[in-house]
Amino acid sequence: MDNRRGSVLVMGYLCVAVALIYGSVLMARSVFEQSQAKGSRDAASAFHLAEAGIDDGIDRLRADYNWVSTTTSTLPNGSYQLTVTQDGSRRILRSISSVSGNSNLAIQLEAVLDRAIPPNFYDNAIYAAEEVVLKGNSYSVVGDVRTGSDETVDNTGNVQGNVIYDQNADPLALLDFQQLYDVAQSQGNLYDHDRLHDIQQGQDAFPTEFCYSPPTDPNDPSTCAPNINYITEDLVLNGNIGTVAGFFVVVGNVLTDPTATEDTTINGVGTVEGAIYTTGDFVINGGGGGLNVFGGVWAGDGARLNGNATVEYYAAYMQAIANLDLNADVQLVGWRECPSTGC
Repeated sequence: MDNRRGSVLVMGYLCVAVALIYGSVLMARSVFEQSQAKGSRDAASAFHLAEAGIDDGIDRLRADYNWVSTTTSTLPNGSYQLTVTQDGSRRILRSISSVSGNSNLAIQLEAVLDRAIPPNFYDNAIYAAEEVVLKGNSYSVVGDVRTGSDETVDNTGNVQGNVIYDQNADPLALLDFQQLYDVAQSQGNLYDHDRLHDIQQGQDAFPTEFCYSPPTDPNDPSTCAPNINYITEDLVLNGNIGTVAGFFVVVGNVLTDPTATEDTTINGVGTVEGAIYTTGDFVINGGGGGLNVFGGVWAGDGARLNGNATVEYYAAYMQAIANLDLNADVQLVGWRECPSTGC
């Protein structure tokens, strides 16, 4: 009987020991998981704080591009230190975050901003930040093709000019859209959804002359003030478009949303006398009678030519646009998270 009681007692002790061990393991695992969860939350907070610093710097530089300084801002869950330095026309932003209650955790982000129109911006038939696609044998490009994509441009047999990879083309330089909006408004050339619909129905029309006012030098068409056609959404032209003219600025609501992108698609036959600047894709689908752009094209994304379509560089129109002395807006051209050793 005593041996049996002893065996029961030993088994009891073993059960208690196993329960204690299991409980300790569960507690340790719970503590570990809580620690991991807190670490993840802190890391996310640190990243968001560092991002807030970059956003702060972008806002400051849009208000005053000459602002070069260091500042510290404190938020409820931590703080960030923002440093802005100058590198030629560019500004380098570094934001280092610190999370409340975790002094060992810091995230450092670096962003590069610019506010310059790149060299050769006005010297190309097609200028695209991304890929240029040329389809078929009926297209024609007279002038240089400049792209920010390192993808090979195929089917270039009908390009009468150079095909140039230029890293400065990506991203597409942001123009001073408020300046362009104000000029277009003064000329009566603002085109919103309703007005674009009226154009499609033949109840309204774009200008048919590139120049809004005559050239100051009758022998030099580049000395005229161009019509600036400001488009507040995607531009789609279909059918026989006839002749439309001016500097087409297809940018949507970029004044309230700097990240807005709008596409330009032209289908059918006709002629564009001037230049097209679009923050998204540029696509031209020429019909049997041909579809021509005499001036040049800028695309914030890619450019594609299909069918019987011609894009021909015309220096006088481009020079007239350059003569507007357009300012460039501040834009992000590079971004990275720095290693723990710093940028």
